[in-house]
Order: sequence, then structure tokens, then C-alpha cells
Amino acid sequence: MRKRLVLLLLMLILFCFTSVAWADTPPRTIDEALAVANDEIKAKNDGRNYFKATNKNNKPINTSLWEFRRLFVYGAPSGYDPATGNNRYLGETMQGEAYTNTLFRHDAWEGGLINDRNWIPYPWSNNAVKAHLQRMGEQTLDKNNLFNNNPAYNASIKRGLKEYFKPGGNVQLYFRDDNTPWHQYVHVLQPPTKYTWGMGRMWHQKSDGSIWYLTIPMAPLIMTEEPNLVAVNINTGLQQGQKAKPGQKLTGKFTVENESGQNFSRIPVGVWHQNTPVKLFDPIGRQVDGYTDLKAGEVKEFYFDYTVEENSTLKGAIDHEPETENTVSESNENDNVLEVKVPLVQDNLWVEIIDYTKEAQVGGTATVRARIHNERGELLTSRLVWKVNGVIMKDIPNYDIIGTLENSLTFTMPKDAAVVTVEINPDRNKPANETSYEDNKATCTVNPIVIVIPPDHDSSRELKIKISAPSRVKAFTKWKYTVTVTTNYPPPPPPPDGPEPKPPIITMNMSATGQNIDFNIGYRIDDGYQKIIPVKKTDKKVFSAGWGKNTHTFTYEYPATGIYGKPVTVIIKANATSSEGQSASDTAIVKIDPYPIPQTERQLIK
Repeated sequence: MRKRLVLLLLMLILFCFTSVAWADTPPRTIDEALAVANDEIKAKNDGRNYFKATNKNNKPINTSLWEFRRLFVYGAPSGYDPATGNNRYLGETMQGEAYTNTLFRHDAWEGGLINDRNWIPYPWSNNAVKAHLQRMGEQTLDKNNLFNNNPAYNASIKRGLKEYFKPGGNVQLYFRDDNTPWHQYVHVLQPPTKYTWGMGRMWHQKSDGSIWYLTIPMAPLIMTEEPNLVAVNINTGLQQGQKAKPGQKLTGKFTVENESGQNFSRIPVGVWHQNTPVKLFDPIGRQVDGYTDLKAGEVKEFYFDYTVEENSTLKGAIDHEPETENTVSESNENDNVLEVKVPLVQDNLWVEIIDYTKEAQVGGTATVRARIHNERGELLTSRLVWKVNGVIMKDIPNYDIIGTLENSLTFTMPKDAAVVTVEINPDRNKPANETSYEDNKATCTVNPIVIVIPPDHDSSRELKIKISAPSRVKAFTKWKYTVTVTTNYPPPPPPPDGPEPKPPIITMNMSATGQNIDFNIGYRIDDGYQKIIPVKKTDKKVFSAGWGKNTHTFTYEYPATGIYGKPVTVIIKANATSSEGQSASDTAIVKIDPYPIPQTERQLIK
């Protein structure tokens, strides 16, 4: 298959991020840019905004750096190098870490491939990297960085490494594409989004033990995606449910879509009727020459005229061999062509039940309404039969129908369920050439109304339930509670013959519901965030009540729970039912004291 690989080169000169030509309109202000970035990465941050007007150290975002280089940097640049006129640090990240500069000269580089360096995996957990940062006077890396070690960024990192260069310098950095999981080596300073660059940092160690870092631009995620062109739909020109007749002239519509973020020009497109190409027109009537331009994310519609034939078939294709040329290397080429059959009017009768009495009292009346359809729309005489439980209740031997008609049956409700069937053309001879007989019959069931007489309960037979629990408990302390079921069922007199009756069976259900903090996340000092998870304990007991008055006690232990800074309520519910129909229930509420909010000093020591 001949392929012409269409590449969108998105090299950003000096990685200043000043001229990316995407189809979407770029943010015009830093506030718009922050809103777009936050909306895209909100899912990775528990639904909260990640970028804010000030960072963790309360330093404001640098508006000038965003305007000049489209970077979210906080505070002021530092570490000025008079030899090159560049700063080592652009400022700080959102988390207060040093934001290094790709334009700053390399401290040490001996040439060769980036791949050949002894890169340190998981640098955020490496003691040597930590010591290196301390010597440089930098803050240590955040081990809980939301964006580190994410395989979804691996392609972004590799694309950034391929684009890495230092204009005017003595060292060129070269990268060979490989299978290295680079996301395990790059600490993310600023995450990339679909249309904006990110920034990361890696550290490598020389044979003498010295450690050096490299700032890595991370390419927009759309630069890592393969394009995809889609043949979305072929509209035959018929309304939904309509069918055509041979010789009928119709105007159809072929819809295509560019699902990628890239713009394409001169993409082959075409429609065929009975394997013969038809002329295409745009929505304002201009003829299309067999090619079209597609902007990123664009949906286009093409119109065409054709005359319906027996077994008419339509095919539409976008950039797909053998129907057209194939010009774009795509992630999925199976969705570039569509083929549909034009539905033709044929002899077919079908029936549907549109309304019926769901329940009816025995001896009363019930009604079922049906709609009968003739798809050809011309006068036709057939037979219509109604049955209830297999017995014919209504028979119309010569039922004339044009298009759609309604018919109904009213009958007396039997003592059992009534299965009602309506069928058109049951003898399969009026007409004898229907396309399908499976839809000639419809069925529904009308149920008899059952009058329930409640049992006469003996007042001397009783069932009670009681929950005993503390009213208040300290946070993160286990505690116990009991559920007591009291039964009183006087034994019946012994029967003259046969086995003695058994005592009633009791079913007891218990649930205790509260909340607890997710210790995997803990309590965040900087914003007071703590993830709350539900805690629920349930149990079910089935036992014999026994004759006479008896007490059945069940003891439970509730796990240690609590929340920092606010109380928790645990609601205990219990209910019991007997096989004779008695029931009882009880509820208890236990208050869990708030747990003191940890102090900042303790967190730092920890």
C-alpha cells in the first residue's frame, strides 16, 4: 500500500513555546491558559485545580514568562550567567521546587547520545539526587508529585528528547528512540497538556560519582498521537423508518471527520452507487473534485444525487485504498470506508401492542390495543386474529389496511393470567410473499388482581429487638455493641397425631455505617484536604425463636475510625422478622469524637 506520511513538524525554536500552530484558538491571556490547563489535568488532581495564581511558597505566577515562553513559572528568575545571558532558574514550580531553564548552558556534557548516560531512575526517591539538590541550595523533590512515573507521558518525553538542541552552543544533544521507560527517570516540573508543552528534569551520574542534571521539554500530547480520519455516516436521503421504491430519485449525504489535532489538505474522498462513482457537492452546491481539506477536529458533509435501483448499495470512502488513494498514515484505517444498502419498500405486514390493561379483577374486563402496519402503503386485504390463552376471541377474515391502522380487543378477565395474542396474516397467504413473518404477531399478559387478606396475628406472640451501644467514643478506638432479640411464642398444645410444630424462624439484619479517613492519603497540612471513605459493617442471623420467652444476644466490634478536626456519626440499624409475619426494629447513634488536626511541626519532623 502506497503511503505518503504526512508529518506535522512542531519544533518550537529554543523551546520558548511561542508559536504552536494548532487548529484551536490558543489562550489569549494567562488566566485563560490556566483555566484550560486546569480543566485538562483536573482528573489527575481529585477534581481540583492544580495551577493557581500563587504557588506553595506564596510566590505569584510570572506573567512575563507565560507571555514570552508559555510557561507556568512562579517567582523571579535567579542564577544569572553573564557569559550566556541566561538564568539557571526561571523561578519555582507550583510545588515550590526549582524550575530549571532549558536555555542555560550545560554544566558538563561530553557529547554523544542522551541514551548512553547513566540516568538515575526514580530521582524523587534517590538519596544521591537529594544530596545534590541540597548542595545546590534547592528544595528536595516532592515524592508525591501527581505527574511522576506516569506511562502516559513517556511518548511526550521521548518527543521532547528528540527535539532537544542548544542553538549557538558547543554541544549538540542527540537522542535515539528506544524502549526505555523514560517516565521513570524524569521528574515533572510542569505537566504537558494536549496543546501545551511541559517541562521535566533528569539526573545522570558519572563514573567519578558526580551528579549532573538535564532539563527536558515534554511535548504536547497531541504531538504523540497518530492521526485518524473517519467515514462517519452515509445518509441515504430517506427519513428514519422510510423505504425507497426503484426509480425514486434521492439526495444522500456522506459525513467524514478528522479526529486528530492536525490539519490535512488534498485528502481523497468519494461516494459510489452500485460501484459507480457519483458527483459530490459541498453544502452550498459547489462540486468537489475528489479531494478535500480537513482541519483538526473538523466534520465535513458531502451531498450526492442518485436513482434507486433494485438492491441499491452506497459506499463512501475517505483516504482509503482501493477506493481512493491512501495519503495519511493513521492509527486506525478500518473506519475510513462505509457501505450501506438502501432499504426498499416490499410486502411486509407487522403488528405492535401499543397499550393494554396490566391487571384486571377476575370477572372484570380488560382491553388490549394494537397497531397494524402495511409497509408498502398500498391497499391490501389480509386476516386479523385475536386470541386469549390460545382461544380465538376475534377473527376478521377480510381486514383492509393501507399504511397503519389500530384495532383492539376487550374481554372478560379469567381467574388465571390472560396471554393475549394479536396476529396479522396468520395463514401466510394474504400476501404470500412477505419479507418476514416474525413480526406478524405480538403478545402481552394481563394478570389477575389478587386480594391479600392479612393474617390474624395472636397478640400474645411477640418479637422485640434492642441495640445497646455507647453514646460517645474516642476517635480511632475500637468499641463494642450488642443487638438483643427477645421472642415470646407460647408453645401450642401437642397435636393428637403427627409431628409437633416447630417454633418460628427469626431473621435478624444489622448494619452499622460511619466514615473514616483514607490513611493512604492522610491529612494534607497545606490545604486541609483529607479523603473520607465510608465504613459499613453488616450481619445477618437466622435462628429458631424457641418456644416460650427467650433472649438472643449478638455482640459486635466496630473498627477504629475517625476524621481529623470533626466528629463522625455511626448509625446502627437492626431489624428482625419472624416466619409468622411479626417484625421489630431499632436504631442507635454513636458519636465519634474529632481527632486533633496534626500540627505543621509534627509533619516536618515526620
